[in-house]
Amino acid sequence: MEALVRRRGSDLVELSHAIHAEPELAFAEHRSCAKAQTLVAERGFAITPAAGGLDTAFRADFGHGPLVAGICAEYDALPEIGHACGHNIIAASAVGAALALAEVADDLGLTVALLGTPAEESGAVRR
Repeated sequence: MEALVRRRGSDLVELSHAIHAEPELAFAEHRSCAKAQTLVAERGFAITPAAGGLDTAFRADFGHGPLVAGICAEYDALPEIGHACGHNIIAASAVGAALALAEVADDLGLTVALLGTPAEESGAVRR
């Protein structure tokens, strides 16, 4: 897994920087959502866009094991201060973790589920 993260490290840093450069507020994270999906789709994850009926949410699954490893990717920004909470880093780290787990999903009997979670800062999704 470490080798994969090292191989994809520049892609993950680029994702973090791209999300940071274009902060999007709650429920408007269209570019951030699309960028996160692109990296895992390239690896063969099955993408469910607009998960839960939310335009900027997604679920990306890899593997068919009975155990599901869920990883949340947050990518919303705060008004006026952007990514002060580091959601750009959280999103890139989550994508990296999902990609790394995909490498061993079959061996471990896993389904890897990356969940794109919009609007975390607003609290609306938690309710």
